[in-house]
Amino acid sequence: MTRRILIATGLIIAAAFAAISCKGPQQEEPQEDPVVAPTATVEINALDRTSVTFTISSDSPGDYVWAIVPETEKIASAEDLFSNGNSGMFTSAQKVEITYNELEGGNEYSLYYAVRKLNPFVYSELYVEPISTDFPYEDMITLEKVTTNAVSYHIEKPEGAKAYRHMIVDYNDFLYFQALVAVTHSSYLSAFGLGDTQSKTFDYEWVQFDGWDNYATYIYSDTKYIILAGESESTEIDSQVSDENVRYIEFTTPKAEICPHKVDIQVSNITSLTADVTFTPEEGVDRYRAYVMSGADYESFLFEGEEMVRRAVIGAWDDTSTEYKGTQSLSLSGLHPDSNYYICMVVFDEDMRELYIEKVFTTTEPVGPAPEISITAVETEEPWNSAALNLKLKNASSALAFIHTKYAVDEVLNAPGNEDLTMEVVISTNGIPFSAAEISKAISEDGATLMFSNLSPNTEYVYAITATNSEYVSTSYVHYFKTGAEPVIETTLFDKLKGDYTATITDFDGKPYTFDVTITDGVNDATREAYKAKNILVCLGFDPCGVAYHSPEDLLKKRWAKTEEEANRNYGPKWFLEVDESDNITTYKHAVASSSFDSVNNVELVDYSADGEDPMASFNNQTLWFKGTFNRYYASKEQWIMQATTLIHNVDFNEETGTITVNPVKHYKSWSARGEMITEYPGVSQSKNWYGGSDQKVVFCGNSPLVLKRKAQTAQASITPMKASLKVPAVKTINVQETRRTIRR
Repeated sequence: MTRRILIATGLIIAAAFAAISCKGPQQEEPQEDPVVAPTATVEINALDRTSVTFTISSDSPGDYVWAIVPETEKIASAEDLFSNGNSGMFTSAQKVEITYNELEGGNEYSLYYAVRKLNPFVYSELYVEPISTDFPYEDMITLEKVTTNAVSYHIEKPEGAKAYRHMIVDYNDFLYFQALVAVTHSSYLSAFGLGDTQSKTFDYEWVQFDGWDNYATYIYSDTKYIILAGESESTEIDSQVSDENVRYIEFTTPKAEICPHKVDIQVSNITSLTADVTFTPEEGVDRYRAYVMSGADYESFLFEGEEMVRRAVIGAWDDTSTEYKGTQSLSLSGLHPDSNYYICMVVFDEDMRELYIEKVFTTTEPVGPAPEISITAVETEEPWNSAALNLKLKNASSALAFIHTKYAVDEVLNAPGNEDLTMEVVISTNGIPFSAAEISKAISEDGATLMFSNLSPNTEYVYAITATNSEYVSTSYVHYFKTGAEPVIETTLFDKLKGDYTATITDFDGKPYTFDVTITDGVNDATREAYKAKNILVCLGFDPCGVAYHSPEDLLKKRWAKTEEEANRNYGPKWFLEVDESDNITTYKHAVASSSFDSVNNVELVDYSADGEDPMASFNNQTLWFKGTFNRYYASKEQWIMQATTLIHNVDFNEETGTITVNPVKHYKSWSARGEMITEYPGVSQSKNWYGGSDQKVVFCGNSPLVLKRKAQTAQASITPMKASLKVPAVKTINVQETRRTIRR
């Protein structure tokens, strides 16, 4: 056995030596390439007092990291920077551009950056680039600091300026007012800016109040703002800033980091009017703000961008009524049936990181009966200027109603672009709400008696009402009625006033106008009957308005009017005189729209409505109105602007000389916090409607009484009438009363 082992061992050793002898010389083992660390460079592309834009480039793929810290703060190594800095992966270009908006003016910073290879990690050295934001103030407005909820800016007072005004404006709010009332940067600043007299840095955290200490501009993350500033004469609130002196800059606050913690929202017990909501926050949530809005409100906010929804949820920073901590349960009421509601929430952690969350739920359909409305007419003593209706309601908890001329309502409903407009919408935008006492009376067995005064005679009116029950189900009702003709006044004054006159008046610049006027009881049978019912005379002609006279026949012939009724309303230029039972003469008395007593000037203030009345003229794309006119000086615009209002002018008649004088009107006008007594003279405005609006233009502004002197009458030859049979056209009077009832669920 031992001998066999020795023999085997010998064979093995011999084989090993033979194998070595076959390999030849022994080769060295290959060595790995040495590890080369990546390198990086940085280029500062832009730098100001609040932001810096820079580009990091590397010679190899991998990731990068950076941090901007105060100069006194040190970072030890690239590994430490990758643990705490802002990192990201390079693209194939191996460079990245970064913008940082949280610098503060007048400071020194260090930009640390590094790169590394992956698999395995190989770090570059730690690089540092100094950054200084200590720039001189070369502009009037300089941003100093912008964070998610704070803004600091410096105003450098212009050389030689006495004072300046400044303010922060939310960009979307400014656009809203610009579209609404055409404000400019200078007019907005003049109206609401804050005043100061020294170059200064202003710091605002959370909010800035305007010059009236009234309107607040809240500072939110990721929101665009404008800073306005301009030279002014003083710091007073009404000190103006001119267009050429205003300066502004636009900026956007940084977007808050995303909060990693959520809040669970559960909705239960949903009915047509109520629902219960429970909020359960995760650990790490410091607080949250929640706001419930209807689908319509949500869509309107969303139309301006998601940040508008977030701002609506946050609301005023100093208002914590919708701010919660921990688990909360809310009972929602006042909801509408079969409607979508959005529960919108912004969640904050201790570092003011934000998270927006929303949830939608739908209320159930209504279960109660719809409201019922009935209206009956009640007789009045003076049906030509008043009316009374008895109103009864059932199943109603609220109501809206208005009364207006049928002409005005039809004009709105038939206007181009209003093809889909419904009476329900007209009521909702024009209706006046009922008080609790009025609702209580209307739902009683006897109902409520409604009295209307200061109506125009012989005029169709609309009384429109929408009643709503506790589940917000609405019923609308439209009642039409017509006032009676005013009692005809029997007086010889009508015949004394009729005739041909020479009229004189001067405009605002003192230029005199002389023209012919004919006063008559009408221009055809239809107008004579209508004017007699109103105790008015028509004055034909008013050359200063720049429009030649055209009769109803002319309008029909030229196709400027489609019907005789339209032609009888729109011919002219014309204006009216009215005679009352005491032989007092005025220009045509319109309905009283509103009245109040001014205790300061001891005068009754009356606003008149010419709604539904005949215009001075309306043809060939021009509609003119006889008005009271005056010139108002606007200091901010350094110019006079002509104004027009609907007034009644007293008229004097000298029977001996045959002279008629339309007198000016003195009354108190109020604008802003000031007012003054002004004098209005007869004049003419051009606009589609009697109330003017944005398209109103004064085409003639009087500056003297309107005086009419009777022309000398020439002798007329006697005429022997011919015998002929005259055919009198049949006149058919139609008084249409229409009642329409619409129920919307």
